[in-house]
Amino acid sequence: MTPASGARPAAGHPSAALAATFLAGRVLFAAIFILSGIGHLTRLPMMSQYAAAFQVPQPALAVVFTGVMILLGGLSLLLGVRVRIGAVLLFLFLIPAAIYMHPFWVMSDPVQAATQQAHFMKNLALAGAALVIYYVSTLHPRIWVYAVAP
Repeated sequence: MTPASGARPAAGHPSAALAATFLAGRVLFAAIFILSGIGHLTRLPMMSQYAAAFQVPQPALAVVFTGVMILLGGLSLLLGVRVRIGAVLLFLFLIPAAIYMHPFWVMSDPVQAATQQAHFMKNLALAGAALVIYYVSTLHPRIWVYAVAP
């Protein structure tokens, strides 16, 4: 259906409202990764101790590495720079993080298990969104409006 005025955006170019919606979605999606990445790097001792509690190998190195991954991935999607690489970085972080850091299946306390299952499912949903972003940015790279780089 066309707008009341009958005007349509040029092919491949979204309306201003859709472009703003897409930008808002990118900001919201990227924020969790940018803030978490900063948190990984600025709270390294605490984050390393938490990772060690879940038997993550080389916890300090893992925290730094994953912090850089998610910070770069989040910035990539926010700024529209190398979006496919950013989406892959986030996907590659989210699946192992779900498995290593949220093993709800080994929790004996039902409250802890439910909390960890919620985090596990959240990570899977975000990983799915990263795959969708990869797909869309591969098929339609020109729709990435308000990008720093094409």
